[in-house]
Amino acid sequence: MDKVKKIILFHLIVFTFILSCSVLSFAAQAKNIILMIGDGMGPAHIHITWLYATRQLGKNLVMTEVMDKGRTAYMINDTADSTVTESAAAATQMATGVKVLAKSIGIGPDGKALKTILEMAKEKGKATGLVTTSGITDATPAGFIAHVAQRSEEEKIAEQLVKSDVNILFGGRKNFFLPEDEKGKRKDGKNLLNEAREKGYVVVETAEEMNKTQGQKILGLFNMGNMVYEIDRKGSTEPSLAEMTQKALEILSQEKEGFFLMVEAGRIDHAAHVHDIGAVIWDTLAFDEAIEVAYEFQKTNPDTLLIITADHETGGLAVLPYSLTGKEYEGINLEAISKIKGSSEKRNKELGEDPSPEKIKEVMKKYYDIDLTEEQIKAIRENPLKQLDPRHFHYGRNGIIAFVLRLYHRIGWATDTHSATPLFLWGIGPASEKIKGWRHNTDVFLMMKEAYGF
Repeated sequence: MDKVKKIILFHLIVFTFILSCSVLSFAAQAKNIILMIGDGMGPAHIHITWLYATRQLGKNLVMTEVMDKGRTAYMINDTADSTVTESAAAATQMATGVKVLAKSIGIGPDGKALKTILEMAKEKGKATGLVTTSGITDATPAGFIAHVAQRSEEEKIAEQLVKSDVNILFGGRKNFFLPEDEKGKRKDGKNLLNEAREKGYVVVETAEEMNKTQGQKILGLFNMGNMVYEIDRKGSTEPSLAEMTQKALEILSQEKEGFFLMVEAGRIDHAAHVHDIGAVIWDTLAFDEAIEVAYEFQKTNPDTLLIITADHETGGLAVLPYSLTGKEYEGINLEAISKIKGSSEKRNKELGEDPSPEKIKEVMKKYYDIDLTEEQIKAIRENPLKQLDPRHFHYGRNGIIAFVLRLYHRIGWATDTHSATPLFLWGIGPASEKIKGWRHNTDVFLMMKEAYGF
């Protein structure tokens, strides 16, 4: 009898173990994945925005709360041909798990198309969405659905997007969907907005139109170019990144098979390229508000994996210790930064091509509450940095203005392009335990694929 009991007990233990493993395996699967990418957002961009939020605005960042509650890793992003990446290769590598050539989209080093995680999700019946504050034809969103040799082929990308059947497409660069005779950039004469409508898309162009529509396929094109910087958005008809994320989740979550959504804060990168710390901070804050929307969704839908990261660092951004007072260790001047009134994009429009000393003084006072010296005004007019290194400061006046402002704001920039600075990768939800240690951006694809159980 004892022997029989032992045999029964043994089989019960084995059965319980198998059952528990299968439950754990099932629990680790994600029905939904939300991947959020801060374009150009390196560790310093996050740190400076956190400093501004906590010390000037009196609030914490939701992105750091997700770090606290979830899991965090360090991530590198070299490509098949470069230590320093750019957005097309970075997006493609996260979307496919394959190292590719810089500037290629959805194409491997052998020239063959690669299947993306979004395409895999579609094949499994999941709803899909791409959201950005840059152009919807830009490198990051394109990397998850398009297949072209060069990221500059935005006319082709737009055509592929319209044919893609991706449920949600939100962003800017409407000009690549319109022919030249309709103020667009298409040389083939096609009006892709009409084609999109024929394929079942509801086309919206304002926040109000977006919020009203209940279509299951929405093409939202909110600007002829990139969407406006967050610091300039007040008074515009454009939705915020958080509003676009909210709408995307509202529509995509209706699919019983789940969804894949990529959300990009695309203009952090643009601001860092032109050394615009105000626009960097405000677009990163806007990204944080979108993260809050996604995180609240994840908390009420625990079968959702939320991953947050960047594609690369832009600008070689750093907080500097010294100041105009001569104090050796002081750090960032948040009070001065809080006085910034608009983006460098708006500032440059007011300055014009060849501003007089009086105009420079007036505009710099308006945007930064700074009284420039004659020497500083002369430097901005003559731009000695460009003369010393004409290739490096190819954004013209932005570089020298940032150089002048660094003593006031106490932040510095190492480059006007990208760096190989490692990035944060963090997340919460099913299979997030894989987010740890030292990772490569191709691992993001593997994590998502495993989380889905594909």
